[in-house]
Amino acid sequence: MIHIIDNKKINLTEDEWKLYQKIVQSYTTQFNKGEDLFIDLFETDNNGIIIFIKPPSTRRTTFEAFLFLIAIMQQQHLRMIHDQVDDMAAQIKLKLEEIDKKLNSI
Repeated sequence: MIHIIDNKKINLTEDEWKLYQKIVQSYTTQFNKGEDLFIDLFETDNNGIIIFIKPPSTRRTTFEAFLFLIAIMQQQHLRMIHDQVDDMAAQIKLKLEEIDKKLNSI
């Protein structure tokens, strides 16, 4: 599901989104917004997939926020790989079924 963090689209599961909100809430005070921890730390593509995580250089952040983004990036890419493997397995299954039909008709 697509959400917005630091004015960027990001593809997160509901559990990942809830964890983000929990992190933000835990760092939000009268003087600070927890959302600010994620400013300028990552770049995403048009599908909301993190393609680059930047080390913080001009702003302060927490190790928790940085590790959260690293974990999200890994999970997003693992989900993409899983989808590709499922798709290839489905294609192989169809081809094998076609071959079986041809062999059975001989």
